[in-house]
Amino acid sequence: ADDTLLYLALHSPSDCNKLQEDLHNLERWESDWQMSFHPDKCEVIHITTRKAPVMHNYSLHGQILSSVPCIKYLGVNISHDLKWNKHINSVSSKANQTLGFLKRNLRINSKTVKERAYKSLVRPKLEYCSTVWDPKSISKDNEGDLTLHRLVHQLEMVQRRAARWVSNRYHNTSSVTDMLHSLEWRSLEQRRVDARLSMLYKIRNNLVAINEDNYLTRGTGRRQHQYRQLRADKDYTRFSFFPRTVVQWNQLPTDTCLAESLDSFKAQVLKVQHSRLI
Repeated sequence: ADDTLLYLALHSPSDCNKLQEDLHNLERWESDWQMSFHPDKCEVIHITTRKAPVMHNYSLHGQILSSVPCIKYLGVNISHDLKWNKHINSVSSKANQTLGFLKRNLRINSKTVKERAYKSLVRPKLEYCSTVWDPKSISKDNEGDLTLHRLVHQLEMVQRRAARWVSNRYHNTSSVTDMLHSLEWRSLEQRRVDARLSMLYKIRNNLVAINEDNYLTRGTGRRQHQYRQLRADKDYTRFSFFPRTVVQWNQLPTDTCLAESLDSFKAQVLKVQHSRLI
């Protein structure tokens, strides 16, 4: 058993006891199936904005589990405040390392080969699970600038470095924007919008195991292809997947929303995005 996760919304100490009982149930499950969880590898994270959250010391096999501000689950760094700074710092660092490895070891002048290497080995690191962590972060850093712009720029800089490498143009007067245009590389931010819209299409058409009715309400009459806008009073909710993506979905043409297949939907979204950029 790998990457096992327990979670519960805590409103009172009794809820903490329920979660602890779930841990005891895991201990019994281990005995039945002759497997074991290692307490040293188990961690607790409290995701809350309360000034006085409900706290409790959880134990497994009699050992108190450590409480951490951030955990990595299925390749995504989840912070206690639901901000994505740490995750984006991590993926951009790993992508830069991979790009540096390619620069040092793929000594070839073929633009096609280098472009394929970037798209196969570097860009996937920048886009893995982006529908989860793409939501805006609006926290302010010490200089008072919006962190969002820094994080978006941080990701785009990896692709811009890759464009220089693929194009073999390193002079400081060379325009990276022109290189990206020549390579026909859309920005990573634009690609993340496409990814979120495609995920909503999958949810709408039962292509993933997420029940649409639990989160969304479809429009009526001529607007059946759209969704009712979600109300959210917290920034981390307002800029999360469903509220943010519904706004962009409702701006799509009717024919695009009602596309017969995922491939057709992606192609139409790409055409819509391209026309807007022009």
